[in-house]
Parts: sequence; structure tokens; C-alpha cells
Amino acid sequence: MSDPTTDRLSDSFPIGRASRYADPEFEDQSLPIIYGDLTTPSRENSGVYELPKIDSAGGGVYCVAAHEISGAVALFDDNGHIDPESYSLELARNYQTKGAIATAAFTTPPKGRVTAVCKGRKNDGGALIENPAEVVYDLMTSVWGFSEQDLDMQALSRAAAGAKTLGYRAGGIILDDHAPADVLTSLLGDFLGRYEIDPFGRLKIHIAGEEPSAVSPQKVLPRFGHSSIEAEMARDTVVNQVPVLYARDYPGARYIRHDDGSATRNISSQRLYGVRRPPQSPLRLEWVRRERVAATVQSRIVERCHEPTRMLTIEDGSLRALEIEPDDYVAFSVPWMRSKRLEPLVNQIGEVIEVNYDLGEQGMELKIRDTGFFLTSSFLLDGSRTLEGGRLLGAERDAATYA
Repeated sequence: MSDPTTDRLSDSFPIGRASRYADPEFEDQSLPIIYGDLTTPSRENSGVYELPKIDSAGGGVYCVAAHEISGAVALFDDNGHIDPESYSLELARNYQTKGAIATAAFTTPPKGRVTAVCKGRKNDGGALIENPAEVVYDLMTSVWGFSEQDLDMQALSRAAAGAKTLGYRAGGIILDDHAPADVLTSLLGDFLGRYEIDPFGRLKIHIAGEEPSAVSPQKVLPRFGHSSIEAEMARDTVVNQVPVLYARDYPGARYIRHDDGSATRNISSQRLYGVRRPPQSPLRLEWVRRERVAATVQSRIVERCHEPTRMLTIEDGSLRALEIEPDDYVAFSVPWMRSKRLEPLVNQIGEVIEVNYDLGEQGMELKIRDTGFFLTSSFLLDGSRTLEGGRLLGAERDAATYA
């Protein structure tokens, strides 16, 4: 049976058109849906998207956004920046009783097409919506007509917190009819995230956070023997430099900014494996407009991919890991394998990439990425031990058996 949430995400969502108003210049022009701060990077002579003229009477009325916006608008025509005295700006106007939109009404016609930079939709508290997870929530509940029951709110909260910690800010425009699934893929992908539909039919999003050495695994798996595990070094996954294009200019279907990735490259990796860039390079980050955000995306990719990745496929017949999901971290032990320090892989920490269930055979298969980190042991400073050297204080591998 098909899943209703998946079906609705795959259906085309028709964006509003200028035809809903009485006297538009072109009826097929779309009414832009805007998120984040499009004033970054700053423009002097032109905007980053074109405004539809929804009323041709007099000097013309233009739709700045298909919704209320948070302010900071600058308009441009073929002669460059337009003097704000030349038009009347309303950030929330129920124009022709068709709903609240942002408009600019001119006293005399501007020269040629009108383009703009502005700040987009705001939340109920009046703050600009630019956290990628919050953009997803607003799109789902305020634009596409889903309810909170259609979202895994706990996963969304974790994703929002992770995006905030990393300093992620989204900025982009929806300008045409689209499937929500395509927008989610583009938006989350730009911030190294993804979405899935959980067993309850809810949208569940992930924005992977930083991977500190002290990451806490959600589960300790049993120790595995030779027959239940396969390992490979995925050398073709090495990426040590990430060129990017970002800050999209929509009228020209181009990007304002380019960075070749030299500032965030891993030189040691390049000495060993040569310069390795993503297969589709440069990456086009449609929802990124800030230099610092682009640099964070670049550095995170390099940090995770500058060395060949050890991937482990584990067959677990115990079902001890039944509640494990992709992006979870687990501790696993494969004593017959070795770390870079030639230590047995005991209580090694891995990131779950894929989970496959075979309930008929009472088993499951996990695909795990070895992070290189491991559980560590520590002792109470209660006087029972002396610091005589030869032992690491809180940094030794924990060799205890937990499962």
C-alpha cells in the first residue's frame, strides 16, 4: 500500500501566479516564495530575482513576495538602484482581497524589468526564518498544507539544533511549480542533510551535526566474529578539496560567488591521494548565500572524506540493534580487526549508514562507517590510584565487554 505522505510529497505543488489579480502584465509570472536573507551578498546594480507586475494601472504594482516579509527591501530596474521615494512599499498587504503579500506600488513606471533583494518569510515571533530545519517546518505546515502530525517533531528539533550549532543559514526562492520532495532534497542536501518517511508515515529530517571525539553512541552491539562481518576500504570516496558555487542569481540562472576550496582543503590527504574533488564539481549550493556557511559545508565534507572510509557490513542475528536507525552512532567490537594504532577494534564508534531488516530470518544487516573514535576508560580520582606514568588519564580505549 502506498504511503500518503510520500505520495503528497511527490505531487506537484502549483505556485501562485499573477493571473489571480485583475490586471497583471503577464499572467503566467509566478509569485515568489522567499526564505532567508537575500541581501547577502550585497548587490549594487541589480537584484537577485525578478518581480511580477500584478497591476498595470498607473506606474504599476509589483509583487515583492507571495507572503508577508520581514523587511530590508531594495529594488532595481535597468538603470540600477531605484530611489525608495519612487514607490510605496507594503510588507504585508491583502491586495485585491487575495491574501497578504508584499507589494511595491510605483507612481511612475520603472525602466524595464524590476528586480529585488530582500529578507523573506518570518515566523510567528517575527524572526526571519533561515535555519534549514525551520524552513522545512514552515514549508510543510504553512505552504504545502501538511500538519504537525505529518512530521517527526523530535527529529526536526534535533536537526534545528544541529544546524544552529554549525551556523547554517538558508536563503533561497521558490519560483515555479514543484514537487515538495524535490525542494526538500535540494534544501537539505545543501546542508549535508536528508529526509525519509518513518514507519508512521511522518517526514523525518536529518542534518548531521559535528562529529566530536566524545560522541556518545546510542547502542553497544555484541562482539562479532569473522562469519558475520565484511569490511572494505572505500578509497573512491576520498574528497580533499570541495569547490562550490553559491549565492544564486535567479534571473540569470547563475551563481554570484565561487570558491575553489583551497582554504578548506586537506593538504596531507592531497599528498597521499592527489587532489580529489567531488564527482560533480563544483557543488552548486542553491540555498547557501553566506561565505561562512559555504566554508562550513566545504570543511565538513573534507573532514569526513579526506581519508579512505572503512565501511563495515554486519549481520546481526540477535536483533539487539532493532531500534537503531541511519545516522545513529553505535559502539561495535571486532577484535580480529585493527585500528590505525594496531589496536583491536574493541568498543569502536561507528555511524550507521544503512539498516536492512529480515524479520523472517530473525536478523538484520547494518552498514556502518568507522569514525576512528572509540569508547574511553576513566578512573575516579579517589586516591585509589597513583599517577606513576605508563597509563593515559581518561584517553585509553575501554576494553570492557558490554554486550
